[in-house]
Amino acid sequence: MPATRTSHRRSVSSPSSPSPAPKATVSWIKLIAICVCLVVIALIFGRLFTFAQNLLGEMHRIDNTGQPPTLLFLALVLYAMLIALPFMPGIEVGVAILMIEGAQSAPFVYIATVAGLMTAYLIGRFFPMPILQRTFARMGLKRASAFVGEICNAPPEERLAKQRALLPKWLGRITVDYRYVAIGILLNVPGTFAIGGGGGILLVAGLSRLFNGWLMLLTLMIATLPVPLTVWIMGTQIFSSS
Repeated sequence: MPATRTSHRRSVSSPSSPSPAPKATVSWIKLIAICVCLVVIALIFGRLFTFAQNLLGEMHRIDNTGQPPTLLFLALVLYAMLIALPFMPGIEVGVAILMIEGAQSAPFVYIATVAGLMTAYLIGRFFPMPILQRTFARMGLKRASAFVGEICNAPPEERLAKQRALLPKWLGRITVDYRYVAIGILLNVPGTFAIGGGGGILLVAGLSRLFNGWLMLLTLMIATLPVPLTVWIMGTQIFSSS
């Protein structure tokens, strides 16, 4: 009789319990949703870049007749937004503004450059790390999730010490002791578009929580000064001569 009751209980309880969805199916659904979101974001960024190109074309067309200041202001805002985005060729928009408007626009392009890159840093600096950690975990990126968790829990000094220990001595000194100088060099080295461009570099720098905000602002002001200052002094002929 006890065996019969036990088997009866199992037969009654098993149909009522919902069968959980396979973990593989749930992971694929999450991955597809993330990919769709990334495609939508890429399309929005592409539209933004196309709009900036059209605006620059309009500015070039009416350059000789005199254009309203609001048009230049809108172009500078778009340029600051594009240069803050990872993997976006925002610097091309800045050069185009300099070519169209001439040397007198160099200070405004400089301010927009610093503002855009600093915005990327601040987005990374104040982005909620638990959200990023959960996102990586749901995507199955366990190492990335653990690394973000370490950023949340370990103090900056401890993480800098680990970074110095893991890297070769010369690279550890550059990325730890001279990390602000390294950021400034990366912003001026050609080919950094492959690692996210200026916006991507500053976004990661903010996420790392290893950089002081005021020192980063000073770094950006120095690192982005050479080109606008040269154009302001020598004019836009430096682009044609190069």
